[in-house]
Amino acid sequence: MSLNAQIEDMFSREMALHGRAYTFYSQLDKVLHKDMTYNGFPAKLFFNPGRVQSVMADISEEALAKRPCFLCPSGLEDKQLTTLWTSPTQQQYCIRVNPFPIFKRHYTISSAIHERQAFVPHLHSMLALAEQWQEVTLFYNGPFCGASAPDHMHFQAVPRHALPIEKHFDTVYVPAYRIDEKDITTQIQHVTELLQKDTSPLQPDEWEHKWNVISWHDTEGFHTIVFFRTKGQPDCFFEKDPEKCIHISPATVEMGGIGIVAEQSSFDKLTPSLLHDIMQDLAKKID
Repeated sequence: MSLNAQIEDMFSREMALHGRAYTFYSQLDKVLHKDMTYNGFPAKLFFNPGRVQSVMADISEEALAKRPCFLCPSGLEDKQLTTLWTSPTQQQYCIRVNPFPIFKRHYTISSAIHERQAFVPHLHSMLALAEQWQEVTLFYNGPFCGASAPDHMHFQAVPRHALPIEKHFDTVYVPAYRIDEKDITTQIQHVTELLQKDTSPLQPDEWEHKWNVISWHDTEGFHTIVFFRTKGQPDCFFEKDPEKCIHISPATVEMGGIGIVAEQSSFDKLTPSLLHDIMQDLAKKID
């Protein structure tokens, strides 16, 4: 049985248990959305109240220390199922249905051990999984730009072409860098070299630069898109004036063209140009 078939089987079995994931996947058809096309780039905005825990996540050290890790076995709901996957590097990962979905198939791939979010040590694994599981696009949220569990290493997986940037990379939306290679060794080398160009100083509490990464594999080989970030959240997120406050916490999905908000007021305020300006403010160019 292929890996995708195994995951589809797990998804069906978990939905049959009618747990938390079933509740939120059942509500996806009711999610409001609107077209946010900007200069030909087909961005979209979703109003998804089920994502409130991610949008408003407190990832301070103090908050993380107080809550159980929801990616560790002890923090799982009893109706969450797991498929184990071992990378060619012998690193083990737990593939699970994301209980707070953005798309009709949305998975979390977390390290089998509790270790903090860090991309480069898991780059080989991400690319190897993309090659084995070609029905999905994988993405990584950095610990300081989108990850709601920066204390536990994880990727996510969504259906191929769910993110507009996959098909519309050449339509300028935000600064992004793409690497395409046939073999995994060259892809790892070139992605690593690209990441090393980010020489901005780290803050005292940071262990990694702010990166959002997308990867997939198809008949042409490996594809990776990297967004370099200036900061984790836009100024409008902290705005005291209710008329100007917009609770959007951009991660890889947003940088890739799908905005997510969990409040009706934020959904109503956002326009294509405003969403674009927010993304532009968060992205940076690398020489």
